[in-house]
Amino acid sequence: MKTYTEIPDTSDNEYWQIKPNDGQIRSTTFIPRDKELHQQLKVLAWAIIQAAQPRRKRNAKD
Repeated sequence: MKTYTEIPDTSDNEYWQIKPNDGQIRSTTFIPRDKELHQQLKVLAWAIIQAAQPRRKRNAKD
């Protein structure tokens, strides 16, 4: 498996899998194959977003 540094696009079939849908639903739901890796990448992405914000806006719950 590849080493990921950010959450990839849903076209990456090694990272994402399609959630099976019952019935006639015409939408596609993608779920990560490795949930722990996905959580780590989400935490990293959030830290990068927060670091880019002005100090007074960080972690603000408006």
